[in-house]
Amino acid sequence: MMQTLTQVLLIIGAGFILWFTYQSIKRNPQVFSAENINKSIFTLGILALCLIAIIAFLVYLLKN
Repeated sequence: MMQTLTQVLLIIGAGFILWFTYQSIKRNPQVFSAENINKSIFTLGILALCLIAIIAFLVYLLKN
């Protein structure tokens, strides 16, 4: 009984998320312009490098 209820709630939640995403894209189609995607990729690259540096620092601390 509980598994069925959980599955139904998850399906309803997934449907809501998909609907919300579709509506957001429909209202703001410029979000996927080449300029915005390039900015996003650059920002994610910087954040990835920072995360790698933090993890390397923590590993260095653990070894000492």
